[in-house]
Amino acid sequence: MKWSLYIGRPFGVRVYLHWTFLLLLGWIVFAQLGNPIQEMLMILLLVVLLFASVLLHELGHALMARRFRVLTRDIVLLPIGGMARLRKMPEEPRAEFMIALAGPMVNALIAAILLLVLLGLGQSPMQSGEPEIAAGGYLLIRNLLWANAILAAFNLIPAFPMDGGRVLRGLLGFRMSHERATTIAAEIGQALGIGFVILGFIYSLVFIFIGIFVFLGASAESSSEQIRSSLRAYTVSNILIKHYSYLRPDQGIMDAVELLLSGQEQEFLVMDEKEVVGVLTKKEIFEGLARYGNQISVRKVMVQKFPHLYLETTLEEALRMLQENACPLAPVYRGKKLVGVLDKDNIEELLTLNRAMQQYLASPLSGES
Repeated sequence: MKWSLYIGRPFGVRVYLHWTFLLLLGWIVFAQLGNPIQEMLMILLLVVLLFASVLLHELGHALMARRFRVLTRDIVLLPIGGMARLRKMPEEPRAEFMIALAGPMVNALIAAILLLVLLGLGQSPMQSGEPEIAAGGYLLIRNLLWANAILAAFNLIPAFPMDGGRVLRGLLGFRMSHERATTIAAEIGQALGIGFVILGFIYSLVFIFIGIFVFLGASAESSSEQIRSSLRAYTVSNILIKHYSYLRPDQGIMDAVELLLSGQEQEFLVMDEKEVVGVLTKKEIFEGLARYGNQISVRKVMVQKFPHLYLETTLEEALRMLQENACPLAPVYRGKKLVGVLDKDNIEELLTLNRAMQQYLASPLSGES
């Protein structure tokens, strides 16, 4: 993944560390200059252990998702937390509930284990009266305990984009449609966001930032669900492009330039005989010219990783596959026969038309003859 360092594959899930995490460690070292080296090392160790807890949180989501046959693309660790990128969040209520709940439960379990460790050592999680030689170790355990407890509690706030929002939607989904459950969960999240902002004006600015984060996250999830709901009603056959241009892999890149300039198309299939072997977009054409000049073949710059779509594929699934492959164009088949192409721009135009019609139907003018 771009700008990220691959650090391993626990349980078969690829894990990446974003480069900004190194900036966080550098900032901690800089802020601790002049302090005892033991104190600096203890803080760095706490940060590393905290991010290990975040990794376990995300692995909790990924492993629970695997139980419901949902694959995880990867896990990315950022200075602000982690992100398990699932191929697709299931809409079945029980699956969403269990997957969303798994992450916070991992943090709760870690906190419980650390609490038992402290109690077993005769220490309280709330006070520090231990000998000086052991103070650092006990303090590290306490800080990690409370950090995991806070992570579990914060993520269970019933608002998007936290796990609690998906837990709430999963619970609501047992009684109503996924779309309706999303609407209610998003409205609750927006109300909580406003509540946090009010608390911020009374107590601390931190609550204002949390409130804005929660409100925007809830609004974004509501908008995303509206888009998914609109696309769910259509299949690829509804906006299939039957007339399209294509190139052969042995053609020169200037043939692609000529085709690009002579019409409205900006993406092209690359076909060897009757088999689609690649996709060529305006981006690859321009980058190919800049890097290799105008004497190279289409084969040199074409994209070879692209989705294969079928007439019965829903537009929701088609858009997801195009986004995952970072490819704006895909061939469409009826069985094994190529029958057309699907362009990402066409999906976006359909969404724009739907929004325009919804605005018209909601307008008082729609009742006039």
